[in-house]
Amino acid sequence: MERKARSPSRERHRRSRASPGESGRAKAGRSAGGRGRREAGPERPRPQPTATPAEPRAPAATVVDVDEVRGSGEEGTEVVALLESERPEEGTKSSGLGACEWLLVLASLLFIIVTFPLSIWFCIKVVQEYERVIIFRLGHLLPGRAKGPGLFFLLPCLDTYHKVDLRLQTLEIPFHEVVTKDMFIMEIDAVCYYRMENASLLLSSLAQVSKAVQFLVQTTMKRLLAHRSLTEILLERKTIAQDVKVALDSVTCIWGIKVERTEIKDVRLPAGLQHSLAVEAEAQRQAKVRCRGAAKIYCQPLPKSGGWGALERGY
Repeated sequence: MERKARSPSRERHRRSRASPGESGRAKAGRSAGGRGRREAGPERPRPQPTATPAEPRAPAATVVDVDEVRGSGEEGTEVVALLESERPEEGTKSSGLGACEWLLVLASLLFIIVTFPLSIWFCIKVVQEYERVIIFRLGHLLPGRAKGPGLFFLLPCLDTYHKVDLRLQTLEIPFHEVVTKDMFIMEIDAVCYYRMENASLLLSSLAQVSKAVQFLVQTTMKRLLAHRSLTEILLERKTIAQDVKVALDSVTCIWGIKVERTEIKDVRLPAGLQHSLAVEAEAQRQAKVRCRGAAKIYCQPLPKSGGWGALERGY
C-alpha cells in the first residue's frame, strides 16, 4: 500500500523535472523561428483577390426554324378559332347606340304602346327550328345569341333581321387543274358538304358564302395534291378527301362554318397522257399474249418421231 501511494508522487516529481526542459526547448524553437523571420525580412501582405466585375457573356446562338414557328402559330390560331366556333349561338360584340339612336328607340317603344292592339302584329316574328335570326338595330348588330327557334320581338322601322339556314348545304366544285408530285397535270371535281354554325359570325365576316367555300376548296386541293403522285391520287381518294376536310375545317371555323365532308367525284387526265397510257397498256397486252402462246408451246409433249425438228416446224 505504501509503494502504491508513493508511485503517484514519484510520477508527479518526474513530470516536474521534465517540464522545464520541454519548456526550454519550446522557447528555443520560438526564438529560432523569430530570428529566421527577422533575417528573411518583414512579411509582405498577401494581395487579396479583388472581385472583378463579371464580363457579360455573349448569348448562345440559337437556330430557329421559321417553318416550325409558323406552323405552331397557325395550329394555335386554328385551335382557338375552333374553340370559339363551338359556341354557335353567341354573337359578336358591337358598338353601343348613341344618344339620338336611343331617342328613336324610346319613340318607337312609345308608338308601340300607344297603338298596342295593332302594333303587336308588326313586332313579333316566327323562326323555324332549322333557322336562326340576326337582328340589326339602326345598323348595329345586337349583342347576345342569335334568335330562334320560336317567336322574337323587333322594333318596326328600326330593326332589320336576316335569317340563316342551319341545314346541311351541298356545294359542287367544278373541274380545276391540279399538278401532281410527279409533274402530271390533271383535272379534278369534288363535292363539299357544310353547314352554318355561328350565324352572327357568318353574317359579319362573309358576303358570299358559296364562292368563298368554293375557292377555298380549290386552293386547298391544289396545295395538298401537289405533294402526292398520280398513283396515290387514284388509289387513296378517301384519305385525300379526309385531309382536305380537316384543312378546310381549320379555316372555315373562323367564319362560323362547319365542313362536314368532302368527296372527290372524278379525275380527268389530259389527252396526251391518256394516249400514252393506252399505248403502254396495249403493249403490255400484246406481251402477255405472246408469253401465253410461248408457254402453251413449251408445255406440249415431244413428238415420238421427228425429234426437235418437228417441234421447231410446228413452232
